Amino acid sequence: MSPAEVVRVVLVDAGTGQEFARTELSAGQLPDSFEPATRLDLGGEPWTVVRADPPTATEFLASGSLVLVLRRIEQVDPREIRYSLPTFFDPLPPAEAPTGTGEPFVIHEDDWRQTEMVSRRLAGQVEAELRAIRRIHRQHSRVVGEGASSVHVYDEIHIRRAPTAPLATEVPQRRLFELLPVGGTSYTGVRCRDEQGRVVDSFAVDAGPLTVYGQSQAGRVTVLCLAPSADAPGPSAAAECAAGLARAMREFDLLLVDWCGGLLVDASGVGDFLNPA
Repeated sequence: MSPAEVVRVVLVDAGTGQEFARTELSAGQLPDSFEPATRLDLGGEPWTVVRADPPTATEFLASGSLVLVLRRIEQVDPREIRYSLPTFFDPLPPAEAPTGTGEPFVIHEDDWRQTEMVSRRLAGQVEAELRAIRRIHRQHSRVVGEGASSVHVYDEIHIRRAPTAPLATEVPQRRLFELLPVGGTSYTGVRCRDEQGRVVDSFAVDAGPLTVYGQSQAGRVTVLCLAPSADAPGPSAAAECAAGLARAMREFDLLLVDWCGGLLVDASGVGDFLNPA
């Protein structure tokens, strides 16, 4: 059988399963094959090929007919994009193969360095970043939902790239753990949710109402972050944790930054930060 010069093409919407158009195309207007995810422009609208029957030119030119199952590619108006957070830090730290037999502390990628300690001498850099975040809270946020299920969403996000080295003063890891009420779970490091390996040089330990995590090199902490623990602590555990954090902040001259909340807290305000009224 000689190849057909014209192929009858039936177009089917993958969403509805219904045929929506028929046409005839010459052999020169058709590709050698229709691989899945091939994009087509139909009347100025983009579509992607879900399935072609038959898939190759040899077959549909021999039969003279072709069925294309297509899915419309939805175009998103950038003005309609909403974010669940006003800020995140970029770039993420590199990952390495896990070591040891224990479990890592797993966080969402966007949660890396969202609540952290910074050296007081970097307060100028921190305030510049916080001004950008507070502007997003004022001008680009709204509440979706009602009551306990309501959440803030943002139509703009601030990507932080500073401070790159948040601890400008030396923070020995051993001394830090002496000051904090560290106990319970000690993790093998930190793993971002979608990564296979752990964050390079990372550590994470349980400190009552918080998990203290970050990175250290040669016994010196270079990144020091906080995340809520899964279990709700009692009042005494929360007070002990706040006191330990305050001691560490005073000894190493640190400030606590809640980036998403747009807050900068010194040692005297840690208790209220952990236990808001």
